[in-house]
Amino acid sequence: MTLSARVLALAVGLLLGACAEAFAQPAASQPPAPVTVRTVGGDVTVLADRIEQLGRDQVVVATGNVEIVRGRARLNADRVEINRETGDAVATGRVIFYDGEDRLTGDRIDYNIKSGTGVVHRARAETAPYYRLSGERMERVSDSVYRVRRGVFTTCEDDPPAWSFRFEEATADLEDYVYGTGASFWVKNVPLIPFFPFFAAAIRRERQTGFLFPTFGSSSRKGFYAEVPFFWAITESQDLTLAFDAFEARGFGGRALYRYRLAEDHGGSLGGFYVKETQIENEDRGWIAFRHEWRALAGWRAVADVNLVSDDLVLRDYSTRLSERSLQRVETNVFVARSFDRWNFVGNVFSYQDLTTPRETELRRLPELRADRIRSPVPGLPGVLVDLESSATYFQRDVGSDGARVDVRPRVSMPVRPGGLFTVTPFLGGRLTGYQTGAVARRLASDFETQVDVVNNDPRLRRLVEAGGDLEMPLSRVYAFDRWGVDGLLHRIEPRVTYTFITGSGMNHLPLYTERIDRIKEASLLTYSVTNRILARTSATPDSEPVRWEAMRVTLGHSIDLRSDTHTLGDVIGDLIVQAPSIFRFRGEARYSLARQDIATATTDFAVSLPRVSGAVGARFDAEQRTSFLQGSVRVELTRHVAARAATNWDIRSDTFVESQFGLDFRFQCYEFSILFIDRGREIRRTQAEEEVRFSVNLLGVGGPLRTTVGP
Repeated sequence: MTLSARVLALAVGLLLGACAEAFAQPAASQPPAPVTVRTVGGDVTVLADRIEQLGRDQVVVATGNVEIVRGRARLNADRVEINRETGDAVATGRVIFYDGEDRLTGDRIDYNIKSGTGVVHRARAETAPYYRLSGERMERVSDSVYRVRRGVFTTCEDDPPAWSFRFEEATADLEDYVYGTGASFWVKNVPLIPFFPFFAAAIRRERQTGFLFPTFGSSSRKGFYAEVPFFWAITESQDLTLAFDAFEARGFGGRALYRYRLAEDHGGSLGGFYVKETQIENEDRGWIAFRHEWRALAGWRAVADVNLVSDDLVLRDYSTRLSERSLQRVETNVFVARSFDRWNFVGNVFSYQDLTTPRETELRRLPELRADRIRSPVPGLPGVLVDLESSATYFQRDVGSDGARVDVRPRVSMPVRPGGLFTVTPFLGGRLTGYQTGAVARRLASDFETQVDVVNNDPRLRRLVEAGGDLEMPLSRVYAFDRWGVDGLLHRIEPRVTYTFITGSGMNHLPLYTERIDRIKEASLLTYSVTNRILARTSATPDSEPVRWEAMRVTLGHSIDLRSDTHTLGDVIGDLIVQAPSIFRFRGEARYSLARQDIATATTDFAVSLPRVSGAVGARFDAEQRTSFLQGSVRVELTRHVAARAATNWDIRSDTFVESQFGLDFRFQCYEFSILFIDRGREIRRTQAEEEVRFSVNLLGVGGPLRTTVGP
């Protein structure tokens, strides 16, 4: 026999031997079946490799891949001993306890089946979505509720965690909250805040009573300062935030914010700030903000928006938000409105405080009543429409004249479409405006800057007639377009011409309350404009609807007064919008004065959002108000964990950077922190600039940011 034949025979023999041995083996053992064990606390289901009964059947011992199930609770271990008479169960070896959706592990678990209570030794608990709690001992007192001894709370996955709270004693509801005493805040193995008396954090919800992280800082205006906030979740529909503030160079004070919701359409807030400037002139300073909104069926709505400040500069001294620090006035407006199908009625009280000047030049409406009818058909007159604007106002001010004014402005119109090619809408209206007093002259107030009326007690009545018409002829066309996910474009051209003729009597010697109503002149005004729109539509997939948006709009307009003695040319206006959804948006508006041969106003806004870069830039210019402002911001994702951002607010007229910010954001699995440099330039009625470096930390799953501010 050849060598190859011998090898083949040996291989066949080994294969047949292996098959025979395999068939000779007994059948694989079946998985153990679950066993129901009756205890004083009820039946439990036990699944294990081996189950024994000891001591006249009063003790059941399960070993090997043990699983015990009762209701929502499930226990896994290497060995479990159950006492039927007492309901006590002791689990050891790779112990895992599932309390509903929560998972606990430990070296040993003592559990009473009857009471549902127990103790997990050297416990570690995990609850969705990212909360982690551990302790030397966790005592289960009810479903998902534990008392923890010498515990650690965090949302970090690493060991040791990047941050954690440690405490001596705590109560934890794994479905709701955790709060404890004798706490400290650790970064890795370093106690960053060695002790604070109380700690609380919400689990699976945002609102939880407890102290929030304190704020520390230093600035050239306020010196070293600290703020310690406390949040009180009063009920599901009410909460209160209190904070104690201390300013080294100013004094002591605090903040408060109370929020409430009485019903779905009925709620509001009350907040404020107060400081006693004991280190300066012992002044009391602060602000109050109250807002309440109420909506009801049948079109009723009431809003009270009250804002009061102690002085013109308190927001600039103590507010950290540029939107508040740059306010030129704070307003108070209380109104009640009732809407019908064709009518709107509003009664309101309006007041404000001018923050740009110490002079009391505010013009208040105490009160104002309005009744307006939207343009709608006139019963019995087919094709005829009527609209109405009317108001009754009492104006009050400390510097200048005050008094009452009643204004009624009805108008009828009748749109027609000759041949369906264009729309002509002639209109005819009138206007009656009555004044309590007449104005005989204008003079300078005692500050030699503010113009005020010199009035008498003779009532004045102004009568106006308004007539004219609108001509509109929109044209449109649809174009197929198969690029960038867009399958169609609609180009629409909207030319419009409006003629308005105004004449009347009693137009002189009127008090000046609002320019657009009190300074109407005779006119024969022709206004014309053309608007180009491009509307885009995305391609529709079987599971989605197409998206439509205005991709571009260009508007140009002009007006001219046709009276033979003036022929006054009005301003040229322009409006441009170009945008793509979620990518970029540009809008620019401008008004060019032909009389002055210069730009009167201009506004531009541009925003872009790309996968790693987002930013915005905007400019404001007003020749009459003598303002020229530039705002810009940008954020760049440098890496998966690091982002850089910058923002500036530049007053071009005074060449002052009102506020500039430069910062870095670091994001990790369970926390993020930011380093932000803020440079605040000189402001109105200010001679001192301010610089600040702010360090802030946000912890995943903990409701308050930790902020530390350091500045010269």
